Amino acid sequence: MKRFTFRFRKLQKLREQDEEASMLRLALAQTDLAREQKALEALANELQDAGSQLLSLVKAGTPAAVLANADTFRRSVAAAADRQKEPVGRAARHVADKQQEFHRAHQKAEAIRKLHEKRRTEHRDDCLRDEQKTLDELAGTRGRRTAHSHA
Repeated sequence: MKRFTFRFRKLQKLREQDEEASMLRLALAQTDLAREQKALEALANELQDAGSQLLSLVKAGTPAAVLANADTFRRSVAAAADRQKEPVGRAARHVADKQQEFHRAHQKAEAIRKLHEKRRTEHRDDCLRDEQKTLDELAGTRGRRTAHSHA
């Protein structure tokens, strides 16, 4: 049986490396997005706490100057939360780009893997055909020898 060789092995390796690299870039982008979302969530929680604190100060009859300071703090937290939405959106778009990049790299690597498997199957089938042909020839030769010896 002749040995199987895949002529595109270097290309397959390059495509698999590209697939792995794009998977890593996607994972990093997802990590960045999670970090930005966590920061936004922390600001949202802080905003809720600031609002609750302001409400409790109002109910307690706190002087207007203290209420004004508490409201200024609440507004600054709200502004920070609004500003944080932009990095979250940017990170989400970056993740989407990296997902598309990974999808393309995966498709290319998968195509070469399928070609490799197809060629391996074709090689195996060719070897089996050659082996069957050899066996048929041997059986035919043997059959002719036994026919001549009986004649």
